[in-house]
Order: sequence, then structure tokens, then C-alpha cells
Amino acid sequence: MTEVNSKRSESLHNWNRNSHWFLFTSRRDDGLYTRLYFAAIDEKGQATKPFMLPQRNPKEYYRHLMYSYNTPDFTAEPVVTDARQMGRNIERNKRITTKVSINN
Repeated sequence: MTEVNSKRSESLHNWNRNSHWFLFTSRRDDGLYTRLYFAAIDEKGQATKPFMLPQRNPKEYYRHLMYSYNTPDFTAEPVVTDARQMGRNIERNKRITTKVSINN
């Protein structure tokens, strides 16, 4: 897939449900931080040019972003969580069991 690959570190390819779109992480932008890229496979089996996860102001957003994407995934439904409680749980010294529930 020469249309998609770069000379930088890339990993964690993941496909959406209909196997048309896929996402992956890459360090192609600055060599330091992994960023999230999307691409698609057309009806002839050719990959499209990858693009970064869109942002309101991508140049500013990605220039100041100090986080890496590690395990991105497509979801069929929104993920509902209490971010403040999640933060408190992460900062605890005691480990807790994480529960994930899917609302159908």
C-alpha cells in the first residue's frame, strides 16, 4: 500500500464495519508523536491518500498537542463517560476494576 505507507513508524491499523475505511497511527508528521490518520479503499482496491483526524484549526491543534494516539478504534455508538470521575480513578494509588457497558 504505497499510497498509505511512509518512512516513519506506523501501527495499529483498524478497519470500520464495512471494510471501506481504515485508521492507523503514524509518526510521519514530526517523527515524535503518533497522530491518527484515515484512509479508504476504493471500488478498484486502491487506497486513498491518508488524512489526519480533522480539527477546527489543525495546524495549531497538532503543533501544541503533546499526546500520542495509542489504540484508536471505530465505534458504532458514542462513548458515554464521566471524565472527571475517570480522571480521579486514574490518579488513585489503588487500582480499580474498569467496567465498560454498551447501551443498546
